[in-house]
Amino acid sequence: MLNPNFRSLYTSALTPPPGMVFDEAIATTFSMDPALLLEVPVYLALMAADGQTDPDPLSVLEAIRRYSKRITVYVQKGRIQVPQIAKPNPLFGFLEEMVVEVRAPGGGVFHPKVWVIRFVTPDGHSLIYRLVILTRNMTTDKSWDLSLQLEGTIGGRKAKLNKPLAYFFKSLPGLTTGEIERERLDQVNRFSDEIHRVQWELPEGFDELAFYLPGTKKFEWEPPVANRMAVISPFCSDEALQALIKQTKAADALISRPESLSGLKKDTIELFSQCLHLDEAAETEDGEEDNSTDQPLATGLHAKAYLFEKGWNTEIVVGSANATNAALMSEKNCEILVSLAGRRSKVGGIDELLGDDGMGEYLVTFDATKEAEIDTERQQAEELIEKARSVMSEAELSLKCGNALKENLWALTLIGQIPSLDGIVSATAWPITVTRDFAVNISEGVTDGVKLGEFSASSVTGLIAFELKTSHPEVSARFVLNFPVVGIPAERNSAILQTVISNQDGFIRYLLLLLGDGSGAGPLDSGTGSGVARWLSRLAAGEDIPLLEEMTRTYSRHPERLAEISRLVRELSQGSKNAIIPENFLNLWSVFESAIGGHDA
Repeated sequence: MLNPNFRSLYTSALTPPPGMVFDEAIATTFSMDPALLLEVPVYLALMAADGQTDPDPLSVLEAIRRYSKRITVYVQKGRIQVPQIAKPNPLFGFLEEMVVEVRAPGGGVFHPKVWVIRFVTPDGHSLIYRLVILTRNMTTDKSWDLSLQLEGTIGGRKAKLNKPLAYFFKSLPGLTTGEIERERLDQVNRFSDEIHRVQWELPEGFDELAFYLPGTKKFEWEPPVANRMAVISPFCSDEALQALIKQTKAADALISRPESLSGLKKDTIELFSQCLHLDEAAETEDGEEDNSTDQPLATGLHAKAYLFEKGWNTEIVVGSANATNAALMSEKNCEILVSLAGRRSKVGGIDELLGDDGMGEYLVTFDATKEAEIDTERQQAEELIEKARSVMSEAELSLKCGNALKENLWALTLIGQIPSLDGIVSATAWPITVTRDFAVNISEGVTDGVKLGEFSASSVTGLIAFELKTSHPEVSARFVLNFPVVGIPAERNSAILQTVISNQDGFIRYLLLLLGDGSGAGPLDSGTGSGVARWLSRLAAGEDIPLLEEMTRTYSRHPERLAEISRLVRELSQGSKNAIIPENFLNLWSVFESAIGGHDA
C-alpha cells in the first residue's frame, strides 16, 4: 500500500482489459494540458493496433476524429493550460467539443481528478467500467501522486455505495458555464445510471469501499474515530488539520511540502509526532540525474491520502481533497474521496508507510526552527494574478468570425467587455492553433470587440490563450478559455483535414485507415506500405474494380466506415477543387453511391 516503488503511467488507465476494447470515457480535472488530451485518442488507437503502428500525422488525425465524440473532459474554467508548441497545430481545434468548462457551485474550485471508462467486448454484449481516482491533474506535471483503479460489471440493482458517484456525474451538466451538446448530456446520464449499478472488485486485502463528496451535503466525508492517523497533503490549513486530529488518539505523521509546513502555526505542528517532507534528493531518485530511462522523475509532492488505524483494521482515504479549509471544511470546492478498509495484517499500516519499504527513505524531518522567508511582494502579485484569471474567466465574452480583408483568411474578434484587471501590466491573447507570435494586446473597456487577427480557416478556433503579467518579473499566468464562435467557416474541418492530408497519396493512406478495422492498417495494406503503393498504381492504371469490391465488402461488414468516407469526401470538397482526391476515386465513389441508393451508408 502506497509503495513508491510501484509506478503507474497515466496511460495505463486507458489500456483495455484483455478481450475488451475502449468504448467511451468521462474525465474530470482541475487543470488540463491540451497537448496531453490530444495524446489520449492517439494512445487508444495504438492500443487498438496492439502498438504495431507509429503515430504518423494521418493516424493521429483519424484517432482524434474517431474518439473525440466519445471522450468528454470537464475542467475548471480558467485552468486549461497553454500548450507549448513550436509550430502551429490546427488539430487543437478538434478538442473544442471534447472540453467542457465548469465551475464549482459554491464559488470555490472544481477539483476532482477522475476517469470513468467504459470498455466493451468487440461484439458489444459485455461491458466493464473502470474508475480511476487520481490526485494529479491532466497535465505533464512530474509531482509525486497517487492513483486508485477499480473495475466492475453492471448488476441488476442500484448499489447504495455508488450513490455519491452517480450523483457526482449526474450533477456535471449543472456546473457547465456554457451550452452542452445533447450527445454529451446523454453520455453523462448514461454513465450516471450504469455506475449506480456497478459491482466493484476491491483491491487485494481490502473488504470495504466508500465514496465521498466533500462539500456536498448528504455525501460529505467525516474522519473516522481512530487510534492512529497519518496525513499526506501538499497543502494544509491549521483548522482542517486540527479537526482531523480531534477524531484520533495519536497523530503520527504529517507529510507535506516544506513551504506548507512553514505556514502552519507552531501549535498545529506540535500536534503531530512527526512532520515530514520529501528529501530534495528523492526528487531525482538517488540525488543524481538518471539518463538511463525515458520516464520523467517525480519532483515535489502532490499526493493526498489519509491513513487511519482502527483496532485490527487500516482505512486509507485518497482523492482530490487537500487537508485545507476549502477542501474539507466548506461547501465551496467540488472534491471526491474514496475510502478503502481492510485488515492491517493484509494491507499494512502507518508503520509500513513510514518504513524503509514505504516512503521512509524518501522523507526527512521538517526543521521547525527555520523561519519561513516570506516574499510579500510576490504573494501580493500572485493574489493579483489569480484574481485577474478569475475575472477573465467570469467575463461574458464570445468570438465572432468573419471574412478578412485578405482572400482565404478569416478575422477573429473577441466580443464583449474586457474587464478591468487590477495589477496587470500586460494582457495578450491568441488562438492556441497558432504560436504566441500572433498574440495581440487586449485593452480593458473595449466594447466593440478586440481584433485577434486574421487566420486561415484551419486555425479558426474557440480555444483562446491568454497571458497576464504583473509588475513582479516572476509572476505571470497563461491559460486558455473555450469560447463559443459565431460564424465559424463551414470549410474549417475541411481545411484542418487538408493541412494533414496534403496530397493524393495522403488521401489514399487516410482512406485505408477509414476502411481498416481500427488497427491502423487498411484492408489492402500489408503493414509495410506496399499495399498503399499497390493501390496507387492500380488507381493510376484505372483498375477501380478491386477497390469497389473492397468497399462493397466493407459496406456489408462495417457500413459505418463508408459513412465516414462519404463525410470525408464532402468535407474535402468544401472550399476546394478536390485537388487531393484522385479523379478515379471520385468516379468510383459516384458509382458506389448510386449502387447503394445515393445515400450515406
